[in-house]
Amino acid sequence: MRYLKWKLSEGTSGTGPETELNLANRIIVGSYVDSDGYRIGYCPDLDTSSMGEWDVTEVSAADALAFAQAIWADAEIDSDGILTNEELVDPSVE
Repeated sequence: MRYLKWKLSEGTSGTGPETELNLANRIIVGSYVDSDGYRIGYCPDLDTSSMGEWDVTEVSAADALAFAQAIWADAEIDSDGILTNEELVDPSVE
């Protein structure tokens, strides 16, 4: 699995390079966004050189995990290479 880290415009989902990454239809957008507006995502193969103006970099699995754990300490990488998410509590169950 390849991990990408990119900067969102104004920290808002669907901005920055996400439109181009989603058009490539090969990117899986991660759920973690840090306070600086960076997000981690996954792609099996994508030429990031076309991302020219955007802040998109490839990071290691260890760096992706550290990024997620800085937001949610229990994050892990599952057997598919995807970062686990915090399980949200359904208020209707309480």
